[in-house]
Amino acid sequence: THDDVTPSAFYKFFSAKPVFDESYWKDLVKRFAKRDIKIPEKNRNQAMRPNNGKVIDNPIGSARGLYFERDGIKYFALPGVPAEMRAMMESTIIPLIHDDSGVEMFVKTIRTIGMGESAIAEKIEHLIEKYSTKVKIAFLPQLSRVDIRLFSRDKKLLGQFVNDIENILAEKIYGYSDDTIEEAVAKLLINNKMTIATAESCTGGLLAHRLTNVSGSSKYLLGGVVSYSNDIKIAEVGVNKETIIAHGAVSEQTAGEMAYGIQEKFQSDIGIGITGIAGPTGGTDEKPVGLVFIGLAINNKLIVKRFLFLKDRKANKLLSSQTALNMLRLQLLK
Repeated sequence: THDDVTPSAFYKFFSAKPVFDESYWKDLVKRFAKRDIKIPEKNRNQAMRPNNGKVIDNPIGSARGLYFERDGIKYFALPGVPAEMRAMMESTIIPLIHDDSGVEMFVKTIRTIGMGESAIAEKIEHLIEKYSTKVKIAFLPQLSRVDIRLFSRDKKLLGQFVNDIENILAEKIYGYSDDTIEEAVAKLLINNKMTIATAESCTGGLLAHRLTNVSGSSKYLLGGVVSYSNDIKIAEVGVNKETIIAHGAVSEQTAGEMAYGIQEKFQSDIGIGITGIAGPTGGTDEKPVGLVFIGLAINNKLIVKRFLFLKDRKANKLLSSQTALNMLRLQLLK
């Protein structure tokens, strides 16, 4: 970018000079042309390369990285876009470091949901102690999940540790490595040959969006309604007006009728209804910001659960959709 001082700092530190890479510039021009975009002249700086260093190819972007060596130390500079940086790390930098180290390290990431970091650590404390000399462990808590990452040079021992954790955490584990919970749900829906429809209020369609993030989602997702207003809840989802008058739009009763109503509307095997107060405004003492009800109509039964999440709007939307997916996953596992 125009304000990026990293390349010039690297060139100065390594006494390098930028050289225009005509071949790469022509490649960039072609890539932009395929998208019917005329490449800006400012992008010419992306075609610069050092005269005494190397560039790191960018598999998903146009800005390349820089790579220098001095006194046996490797120096890398990468674009700040997280997806691009990760792709370059995985395709070039990690293999380069691995090849030079001469030591093979095995890594396994276990993805969990429904239990906090401290609770997990307590559950598997004896395993951590048992394997401590050969396997290193790191807990990586996220807003809506906790990843457990294991490192070891002993592949067999690493596998044993993973198996032991699986036996203890069981259904709290929804996947490994880069697996997402929507992918886990998709597999279960397909295996069970079941369809689903969604009625969303406070999540604004996020649940349906996440379900369609998985290729082949047309096999199980029939459709959904963003029933943000009470009128739409009544007219399009089938919630009784009397229910909203008596209990409110954010209530166990409304969430249940949303789940049943959307199931009936789309004639799906499963219906999910989500209603809540995402915030930061709209809360009361009785119904504070972060209050969410999730209804799940499945196998001729209705499950409605109450949750109290956070004060942040985006976090509440994410947590609501994540929790709904996990409720569905757990029912499909039965």
